[in-house]
Amino acid sequence: MGMTLQLTPELETQVRDAAKRDGIGPDLFVAKILERHLYKQSVAVSEPEAELLAQINLGLSAQDWRRYYQLREKLEDETLQDDEHSELIRMTDRLEIANAKRIEALIKLAALRRTTLDVLMDEFGLRPSTYA
Repeated sequence: MGMTLQLTPELETQVRDAAKRDGIGPDLFVAKILERHLYKQSVAVSEPEAELLAQINLGLSAQDWRRYYQLREKLEDETLQDDEHSELIRMTDRLEIANAKRIEALIKLAALRRTTLDVLMDEFGLRPSTYA
C-alpha cells in the first residue's frame, strides 16, 4: 500500500537535499523520519524510568541559580563577604550532592535501558563542562 504526500516546493527541496546527504532516496528518507517520529510517540516510560527521570531533572530554582551566579561573580571580583562566602559554600555543596544523585540516577537508567552512560547522556544532550 502506498501513500502520496503533497509537499510545498521548499519542503520538497529540503527533503531531497537531506535524503541525498544520507545517500538514500526521498521516499525512504521520509518513511524513516515518520517511523522514528511515530516510534518516539509510542514509547511509554515505565514507572521506574519515570522516577529516575524525575531525579535526573531535579535542580536549583531559577532564583537559586541567580543567587549562585551573583555570589560567584562577587568571588571572582574579590568582593565576597564572609557570610556570602559561607552561603556560596552551602550552595556549592548542594549542587555537588544534587549532581552526584543525578549521575547515580543516570547510571541506573542506563542499566535499566541496557545502554551505556555515554549513550544515554548523548541521547539527553548532557555533556560534562570543560574548564580551561
